[in-house]
Amino acid sequence: MKQFIFSLCLLFCISCTKEEEKPASIKVKTDAIAFIEVRTPIDGITLWNNKTDTIYANDENEFLFTKNIKIPEFVSIQIGDQRLKSILLPGKDVTITSLDSAYVFEGTNKAGMQFFNDVDRPYFSMTESNKFRNDTTAVQIEEKIKPLKAAELEKLQTLVEAKEIDADFETILKQEINYFYALRISQIVTVKQYAKTPIADDLIALLEKTVQEYPLTTTYKTSTWNKYAETVLREKALYEVLTSGTITKDTLQNYYLKDKLHPFYYNLISSYKDKAVAEKASANYIIGEAKQTKFEKSLISVYEQFQIDFPNSPYESYLAPDIQKIRDYHEKISGNMPTNVKFYENENVASLNDLIADLKGEKYYIDLWATWCSPCKREFKHNDVLNALLKEKGYKKLYISLDKPEQRTKWEQDIKYFELGGLHLLASKEFFADFEANHSLANGYITIPQYLIIDKKGNLVTNDAPRPSQIEKLRAFLEK
Repeated sequence: MKQFIFSLCLLFCISCTKEEEKPASIKVKTDAIAFIEVRTPIDGITLWNNKTDTIYANDENEFLFTKNIKIPEFVSIQIGDQRLKSILLPGKDVTITSLDSAYVFEGTNKAGMQFFNDVDRPYFSMTESNKFRNDTTAVQIEEKIKPLKAAELEKLQTLVEAKEIDADFETILKQEINYFYALRISQIVTVKQYAKTPIADDLIALLEKTVQEYPLTTTYKTSTWNKYAETVLREKALYEVLTSGTITKDTLQNYYLKDKLHPFYYNLISSYKDKAVAEKASANYIIGEAKQTKFEKSLISVYEQFQIDFPNSPYESYLAPDIQKIRDYHEKISGNMPTNVKFYENENVASLNDLIADLKGEKYYIDLWATWCSPCKREFKHNDVLNALLKEKGYKKLYISLDKPEQRTKWEQDIKYFELGGLHLLASKEFFADFEANHSLANGYITIPQYLIIDKKGNLVTNDAPRPSQIEKLRAFLEK
């Protein structure tokens, strides 16, 4: 109850600042770079990198970004190859200075800014999820979460007592902490539906209590608000639909295979009672899925429904370019397969060793990928320079896809769209199992993309070759 009261007070305090728009600025002092990039929210939330300002140095060799704001905003700042998190407060300035190879904050809240950047919060990956796999009660989960959250709040309190941050910034940092751990609890609970349904009643009660204490309607949208909204409006809502008996997990699988999953999820999100929240979360869902470059055609209809549901939305123009890429994709795949694409005849080959033994006499650079792997496909943009290097060094290209047999059409479409010249294999279940056991870089599962090199004698030179985006590193490796 105390925390709920705090949240209400926070909303009240922040809403008081909405009466007046004040300038907030970021100043970066460095002579080591040509420009900086500042990623700012669009009506409260960040949509990937769609609202990014590129700032060049002024006459004083300073990079100055200024924005008039009514309420605090979370922003990220790209300085060379470093990305910093920052919070803009109305009427306040943020100054960053280069120090040796690092960048440090200056000014009233410098210690708080540094704390915000240094806090260690792992992404909710499979590894992180597994830490809570065996926790079957709310008490077990809370016993793990509470000390983590308390440690951050304690560090913050130390800064407060030392008067190293002001009251407004303290309020925002507390909300950042509270909402991050609200997100983590919601993730831990909702992910359990994929292992077992129904979820224990006390875990659902914990989830409901968390969402009540930390509502999506908060005025200041924290750095984790997008993911929190997605978890509550998609994963939590999905569980409620599954347990109501309206649909089954088999229904979801059928939706996925028939490209009907996005309209289903969009309906869950967009029907949320608070339309302002629904609009933000819906826009975030569309852009997030479009950026995965799976090019599902249903996203076009979802986008068109978004235009109807939320006319004159400030997000519509930011979604349009990625939706156009999907339209372009489906136009391009209607053509013929590139002539330099070949398919390995024995799709039932059961192991990598059997495959490379058959390829003996040629050197190969192997690309392990799948149509659902966005990082894999981001590497394809480097194929022109990669192919030139491989040709120079006498290597051929072999693509091994981990897609399931029912994804064959999508696999072939992506080969067309990305113009993946080379030899292709759609891995069998036996091949997948062998690779996972003997050649994966992870223990117990496969992570992709992964790149391998084999020599003319049919030997595996490495199962951890440099990526196409690491072209100079790959060149050095091939020249050994």
